[in-house]
Amino acid sequence: MTREYQLREEDNNNWATITRGDLYIEVPHSTDETIVQDRIDYSLMSAALEKFKESQVRDDVYVNGSIVRQDHTVGSTEGLEILDELQAAFPDYRIFDRSQWNIIGQYDGYREPYANPSISWYDFEVKPSESLLLSFNTSYPISNLKDWYGLKFDLVTSEVLLKVVIKEYNEDHPLLPTGETFYAVTHAQDGSSSDWIDAYVYATPKRIREFCADNGLSYPLPPATHTECDVVWCWGFVFNTQTMEYGAVKAYARYNLT
Repeated sequence: MTREYQLREEDNNNWATITRGDLYIEVPHSTDETIVQDRIDYSLMSAALEKFKESQVRDDVYVNGSIVRQDHTVGSTEGLEILDELQAAFPDYRIFDRSQWNIIGQYDGYREPYANPSISWYDFEVKPSESLLLSFNTSYPISNLKDWYGLKFDLVTSEVLLKVVIKEYNEDHPLLPTGETFYAVTHAQDGSSSDWIDAYVYATPKRIREFCADNGLSYPLPPATHTECDVVWCWGFVFNTQTMEYGAVKAYARYNLT
């Protein structure tokens, strides 16, 4: 991946600079062009994520150029409608409205390990409790947990899956794009875990588009989505831990509603 940039020298230091409309970035230059490009990509991604708001939002989740799920904050009109359906179907769960900024969405079984129409619910700014982890017969060092987790509710079988989001995954995995990365492991109530793991990456659309082209993967977004939405805030690469096969490649396009 390459981007053209200008060089600026100041006090015997060299800087790579890029101007995009009102956006100006500069990063320390290096004789290693890969390092320069990584620094530029990270700066552009960080500038884009400044548009990320903790507010009423909708995330359109894309795979193969199509929306496979729309996530809503539970405080939004759409989120409250899905929340009512979820609470009616799973009355034993009492934690859904802990925060109006939590995310809820409906989807079909578009990829493994999901098989049926389901509802996903994500609890943000809190780690999964030890009792919740143990109810799915799993446990993680608290230092490796991110401050959010997900529950997946199958509307056909009434099964529930726990999605544990972790900072580091130290086992083998296929090649992933350069960028800040974290992972999610899906657990069933019988104590089993799925062979399909999610790797989430923060990177620019350009980097992801070129990575997909280089590795024979389908770029998830239609051509103009990354400029029409407020921010593409994350990318997901599903892979199989046994075969190292890639699964779905996902893009999360955020629209700030308030």
